[in-house]
Order: sequence, then structure tokens, then C-alpha cells
Amino acid sequence: MIMARICETDIACLKRDTDLAALVRARGVELKKHGARDLIGRCPLPGHQDKTASFVVTPAKNLFHCLGCGAGGGPIDFVMKADAVTFRAAVDALLAKGPAVRRAARLVPAAATVAAKKEAAAPAVPEERAQILLERVVTIYAQAFGASPGRAYLESRGLCDLGLLEKHRVGYAEGKLAQLLPREGAVRAELRALGVLLDERGRERFAGCVVFPVCDGDGRIVTLYGRSIAAAADGEGKRHVYLPNRPRGLWNAAILKASPHVFFAESVLDALSVLVAGVGNVLSIQSANGFSGADAAALRAQGVQRVTLCLDGDPAGRAGAQRLKEEILRGLAVEAVALPEGEDPNSYLMKHGAEKLAALLAPPSAPPPPPAGGAAAVPGGFALTFGLRRYEVRGLEKSARALKATMRVERSGKLHVDTLDLYSARSRRQLALDLVRILEESADTIEADLAKLLTACETAALRSGEAGAQSAGSGAEAPALSAQDRLEGETLAQDPKLIETILADYERCGLVGERANKILCYLAMVSRKLPRPLAILILSSSGAGKTALQDAALAFCPPEDLIKLTSLSGKALFYKERTSLRHKVLALEEGDGVQEAMYALRNLISAGELVTESTIKDPATGRLVTMANKVEGPTAVFLTTTNPETDAETKSRFFVTSVDEGRAQTREILAFQRRRHTLHGLADEAGVEPVLRRHWAFQRILAPLHVVNPYADQLSYGDDRLPSRRDQPKYLRLIEAIAFLRQRQKPVKTWSGAGGERRYVEADLADIRLANELATELMGHSLDELSRPGYELLVILDRMRSEWGQVAAKEPNALAHFSFSRRQVREFAGWTHARVHRYLSELAELEYIVTESGRNGVLHRYGLAWDGRGQDGGKFLLGLKTPAQLRPVT
Repeated sequence: MIMARICETDIACLKRDTDLAALVRARGVELKKHGARDLIGRCPLPGHQDKTASFVVTPAKNLFHCLGCGAGGGPIDFVMKADAVTFRAAVDALLAKGPAVRRAARLVPAAATVAAKKEAAAPAVPEERAQILLERVVTIYAQAFGASPGRAYLESRGLCDLGLLEKHRVGYAEGKLAQLLPREGAVRAELRALGVLLDERGRERFAGCVVFPVCDGDGRIVTLYGRSIAAAADGEGKRHVYLPNRPRGLWNAAILKASPHVFFAESVLDALSVLVAGVGNVLSIQSANGFSGADAAALRAQGVQRVTLCLDGDPAGRAGAQRLKEEILRGLAVEAVALPEGEDPNSYLMKHGAEKLAALLAPPSAPPPPPAGGAAAVPGGFALTFGLRRYEVRGLEKSARALKATMRVERSGKLHVDTLDLYSARSRRQLALDLVRILEESADTIEADLAKLLTACETAALRSGEAGAQSAGSGAEAPALSAQDRLEGETLAQDPKLIETILADYERCGLVGERANKILCYLAMVSRKLPRPLAILILSSSGAGKTALQDAALAFCPPEDLIKLTSLSGKALFYKERTSLRHKVLALEEGDGVQEAMYALRNLISAGELVTESTIKDPATGRLVTMANKVEGPTAVFLTTTNPETDAETKSRFFVTSVDEGRAQTREILAFQRRRHTLHGLADEAGVEPVLRRHWAFQRILAPLHVVNPYADQLSYGDDRLPSRRDQPKYLRLIEAIAFLRQRQKPVKTWSGAGGERRYVEADLADIRLANELATELMGHSLDELSRPGYELLVILDRMRSEWGQVAAKEPNALAHFSFSRRQVREFAGWTHARVHRYLSELAELEYIVTESGRNGVLHRYGLAWDGRGQDGGKFLLGLKTPAQLRPVT
């Protein structure tokens, strides 16, 4: 039987006359008032387990919309979705209900309907005029924010960064806007037409709300979003308030120009929480279903390659994430952050803090962004398209200090080709000027393109293997350990003769002698994983082998944790990526090349971080704003120098050591150099790589444990010199580094307290014994500010005095009888003239020798003013207790 067709007029009457609110209540749903015009209750539709009210009914329009599952429509749509029936079955069901769900008073319009009609009748405001008005409203609300309940509300939600809130022009609507407006003129009518004011009396739509301007990528205001404080507190009324008849937009859309990787959060408060956690490239998409295909097209046009979804941990959030992945963001690299059940970014921030939220958003295993989303392969390179602009990159070459490529840029038939160094600010600036002129694009657009292009080129170079593991600014990603590598690393970690094995491996890799320096450098390298790493300054004569010592030690460091530089400008460290130095080794080959950066190095060692502020132009508003940049440590620093006059502020932060410049060590080095040219040398060279791989595996499996020294309160350090205040912490950190190195040979313990759990190992007597040996050898050579080569010359002069037989204990003025010239020192010590001259000057400055004659035409002669007291076996006494003097610890 063919069913009669229902005419369109009857369907329109059915939609109009059916009371949707009564229909919903008939399903057992409790509807409460939600704002001025809406009702809200829990969603009754199948498949949506609505724990909080999200089903909104607007009686004036006889429509519904679920904020959770995204369903919406009129009475017929509701029956179709609620009963899973066809359109005809839904119509028949409504007709069967009769007057039970029909409107009782169709001719008496509700107050909300009257208001809606007034809004619809209000004259339209031209968009340019609307921008001016909205800018003034935003300014007024922002001025009222400082001491308002809105600020207190955001602070209660963990959003306390006033600078961040000011940057995004957050405001508060006190409800006094009408008092600031002129009585005459069209401003009031225009604000009513925009929906900022509700009526002639001046009632505000956003009264009692924290107000956030939502801008497009060019900084033009799309709409205003209000978060009602009263509704958030009592759960009643409308929490989210927008301007009518305007798109909701994407909050923080300005970052689309500069970032190829963006995060999605649902609400503005969630996006602010992600910003507080240190992730700046975040958008608010205004609900789980607030992102449309048009928005996705805008993302692609701006060159976005990767999206991380950080939606709420509820069914609606998961459903929204699935919809975005499968329907809207196809073709982009999309991943999702797994928030706990019932949590959103803001609630997670409030419960766990910014650091844990940051860890959740950027887990260590997160893959690097692809070289270019939607990139096309071209001969010798790749091509990227941003809007109508196509960039072809060919001949990409990356070194530690350069990223060179040939760039071919095309837009609508206009063409520009250039070869440049992308690491050169001057080259990028000139290219930007050329492209702005030739392509007729805005400067902001071209600068954003080049920023994304630079990131894509760096990633492409890294993946192609052209970026070295020691490139400045970022190490390579740590490879996954094979079973064999892990086994070898574990075997080395549990070796009871670990120190002796490390020394033997140094020998196999080509460094002879230098026992104490080898151990110290290895400990400093491993200490990068501790909260307070060691820092090493190798001070020796030119050609003595200080760089060879540093390079040999750093060869044992896993490549991903090593940053090795030849020179460094004064501000370079302050503008590195936030985590680029965290738990890394920063090695600088010569102190003369980093003099401008000494201040930054000292602060990095002392404070474990670098913080700077600079003034930039905000792309969203065009205003000059202060931007803070933080570079996190801790970092183990290695530095070499030939200058004994390195300032005391720098020396105090380092273990200052030097290479052995004695004749016996020279003899060993020469023998090794000859051996390298034999067949044995060829075999030795072939065995270096397996040794290094074993040490890389060993260091990669070291766990980030704390170290506790149960003997610390029994230890001692000489208190007869003021420098002891800075030297004892070095000694204690030395014990800590040794215990950390030997962690796999110790039981791991757990401490629980108010700050949570801490896993740790304890230092033992063997650790203290080795630390005492190293401290005596490396720290016991100096008195006051005397360098180690200076100390060695002092000992040589004392030996000269003894061998010449001019010291008689019974002579009261014996010291004055011993004098010497520079030539005599050169002949006795075998030192070069420049070396003798440099360190004699240091001894004279510190008054260990006196100049007896030295003017022009007269032979320079010196007298020894030091009697050798305070020594024990050639080293100054540090006042350390031996392990035998320590009481057992239970």
C-alpha cells in the first residue's frame, strides 16, 4: 500500500505547533533555565551517556542542540533521533500525540521571542564600524579586569599569569558599559545591533562574564566569548556567551601563521591552561564539534602540517576527536592526548600543576613533526605550498653553523629564485623583502612562511642524515637500544671494576696517562643527568693536549646528548629552545671564542636555567609586547682555555684542571703516536667504535635517580681559606656523581613525603675514597687563584732550589740567596719561553716569587718567596677525612 504524501504546509504547521520543550520533558528530562532564552537538561538521545547537562532547548525557535554529541534540529528531528525511526514514522508519532505536546498560547510571544525580533529588526552595522566598536568594548573590559571578580575566578582555575592574560586582552564586564556611552548618537543602537547591549536600558549581554576577544589570523575581532562566573559557580544559567549572528571563530588563530604544528583544545580556558604549561601553539575550537571543514581549509592554507588533539576526556570529547580525525583533518598528521576520564586540560592543570600537564602534552616519545605536511618531491629536494605560494627547496646542505639551499618561489605566474643560508638572519630578511615586493604579499605572511620553511628544512636535513649529531641547538633523537646493546650496557654498568674499565677504554680509544682527568671528565659527562652537574675547565698551555683530552672524553657521550661548539655569541644561549640544553653536555673548544657568552655560561651552571625578556610585535594585535624566553638546564659544561687570568667568577663555577705537561707524559704520547702508524695501530683503530657504542648504551640506561650521602654530616673540608666555601660543594657533587655512575651496583630505595615519592641510591665509602683521591689530585694543586700550570712551575722552582744546594736551614735569610733567571728556568724545566713568561708573571702577581731586577738592559732575575709549607706529597692539604675515619652508617 502506498502511503499518502504529507504536504509541506502540514509539516511546517507540525514543526511550529509542537511544543519541543514539552516533548522533551515527556521523555523524563528535567529542563532548567539556561540564560535568557534557553532551557538545558541531560541529553536523552541513545548512545550519549550525558553526565552533565548539555542538551539545550530554545523554545522561541522550537529547536534543540546537544553540546556534547552535536545532535540538533526541531521536533521531528528529535523524535527521529530519540526513537531511531524514519521521517514518516516520526511525523506519524507526533500527529498521534495530539494536543499533549501542542503549544498552549501561540499568540502570546515569550519575552525571549520579543527580544529576538528586536535584535532581528536592528539595523546592520558595517563590518569596519563593527571592528571599531568591538575594539573599544574590549579595551573597556580589559581595563576593568585587574581588580575584578573575573581575575579571581581565573586564578581559582589555575590561570594566574597576568602577563599571559594581558597579552590576550582578557577583560571583565561589570555591567556598567552603558554609563560610559554617550546619551546621544548612534553608538547605543549600534551596540544593540551587534548584540553587546540587550535593550534600550543598556543591559549587557556579557554582564558578570570574563570576556575573551576571538580574533582571526590578522588580528580582526571575529566575536567576543564570555564565561559567566555566576553560572559556573551555581551550575545554573548560561555559562558560555557569544555575540549573536557572528561566527565563533578559533581563539588564538594568529599562531596559524607561525606554527606548522598546532594543538586543539575545546574551551578558551582549556587553551589558556595549555599555554600556562608552556605550549604556545594552541587553538580553542569552541567545543568538541566547533571545528568545521572551512576551518580545516584555513589550516591547510596556512601550511599547518600536524595537529595534536587535546579534547576533554569524556564521550563527547572522544567522539569529537574521532570525527576530526576521520572526516575533517584527513591528510594531516593527527594525534590525540589521552586525558584521564572526566578531565579536561584546565581541570588537569588545577589538580596536577603545569609541569605534569606539559609532560602529558609532550611525552618524551612524541615523534618529531614530518618535514612537510603535503610536501611534494622534486628533483634534489621538496616543495611546500602555503595558500597560493609554492616554495621549492633544492640542494639542502646543513652543517653546525649553516643551512644552505636554493629556493624557487612561485605565485600566480610570478617567480623568484635565490640561494641563501637560512641560518643567516640577514639572508632571510633580504629574501622576505624580495618576496613581499615580487609576490605582492604582506610582510607578516612571508615571515610566517619562512619560519615554517626553516623548521621543515631542519627536519628534512636531520632525516636525510645531513645534520650531524653534534649540530648546535639540537641533538639527534636517541635510537632505540637493541637487545645486544642493552646487554653490553648492563654488563658495563654492573662491572665491579667499572672505573678501571673506563680507564682502559680511554687507552683503547687513544688517550694515554691523565688518570685523574679521565675519571673527572667521564663523571662530569654522566652528571648531566643530575640536578647539579659538574662543569670542567681545562686550563693548559697551547699544544699541551687540552682539546685532545676533552674530545676523547666527549666521544663516550651519546651523540643525542652532546652539543659541541667552536664559538658562541653573547646572547645565543638565551634564545635556544626551552628544553634544548636540558640534561645535555655543552662543550666549547676554546675560551677565547666564548668570552661574550661567559655571563650566560655562569648563570646556566649556577641557576640551571636562563631567563630573558625581549620586546616583540604581537602578530594578533600589532602592539609591542614583552616576551619571556626560558632555557632550561641542568647542563654539564666543558671549556678549554690557555688563559690563566680567566676571571675568578668563572673559575669558581668549574673544576679547574690541566693536562700533564711533564716529560714522562710527553714520552708516552710520542710512543703512542708512533704506534698508530703500525699494524697494531690499525687494529686499535678498528676496535674504537664497539667501545664507544658500549658506553653510549651504558649511559642511555642510567636512570634519573637522586643520590643521598649518609656520611655527609661526618665529612670535613679545610676551613682555613675563604675559597673553601665554594670548593666544598664541588667535592660533595663529586661524591654524588661517582655514586650516580655506580647506581646499577647499589640498591634503589624510595622516599615518600609531602612532595611525592623519590627514588634514590646512597653514596658509600668506595665513592668517598675515589672522590678524596680525585679532590686531592685536582683541587689540591692550587692555593688562592693559582692555576695548575702555575702550581707546577712553583714546584719546579722549589726543586731547583733544593738541587742547587743553596738552601741552608741554619741560615735565617736563606730564601734571599736563591735567585734565578728565565733562561735558567727554561733549561731546568724544559718549558718554552712563552710558557715560562706567562706563569712566572702569574706567580709574581700572587707573590709566590719576587722580581729582584728587570728593567731595560738588566738581566731579569727572580727570588722564590714560598717555603713549600702546607704540602703533603706535593699537594696542598684539603682537610678531608679518610673513609677509615668515618663511622659506619646503619
